[in-house]
Amino acid sequence: MKSKEEPKNILNNDSDKKSDVKHKYLVEIVGTFILVYAIASAATVYSDSGQLGVIGIGLVHALVLTAIIYAIGYRSGAQVNPAVTIALLVARKIGGKEAALYIICQIVGAVIGAAVVYLMFGSAMSASVTLPSENNVMRAFVLETVMTFTLVYVVLATTTAKNFKIAPLAGVAIGFTLGFNVIFGGAITGGSLNPARSFGPALMTGNFDYNWLYWIAPIVGGIIAAGIYKALHRDTDLPE
Repeated sequence: MKSKEEPKNILNNDSDKKSDVKHKYLVEIVGTFILVYAIASAATVYSDSGQLGVIGIGLVHALVLTAIIYAIGYRSGAQVNPAVTIALLVARKIGGKEAALYIICQIVGAVIGAAVVYLMFGSAMSASVTLPSENNVMRAFVLETVMTFTLVYVVLATTTAKNFKIAPLAGVAIGFTLGFNVIFGGAITGGSLNPARSFGPALMTGNFDYNWLYWIAPIVGGIIAAGIYKALHRDTDLPE
């Protein structure tokens, strides 16, 4: 005799779906919190001693982002960056409402992360505020735009690759793209590439000098990356 199939619990299924949707936004708060907490702490603790140096700070960026991607990537995509989220919106990978909720969660996570660092170190946290060196706004703007372009392009290219051998290495590729850019440009721009990362410390210290730069330049870089990605990569390249 054929065994009867158990009736599907539609209410439970709907509840699970709602829970999954809620969790994908909550993990963005957690992921962005970890990112800003780690970066701001490292920049603050070693600002005077210089023990880490720009290479060490770059490695902190690389390692923490890599860890975050493998921790929450399956849930939310581990965007943890409004520039990445806006690029995904432009590339039509997510919708407008979804993008807005992601960005709000990222900002909340960044503020919480910065607040924890401020509670520990107080005004010394000002070392983690991103500012253009020598007040050279144009140079910082161009560099932040280009650096964010490279990061977002790698995000789009590796996370939607048809070649499944690339997908498991996406976290490493993205993390070390961020780290390389910070090593290269950190001394010139502060190495943000992320509006939320810059906003959190700026809010805690009350220093919004040039903060607009760290919103506009990364978003412009992300949009350019999305446009080039759409031009060079086809939907048929996506995994089935």
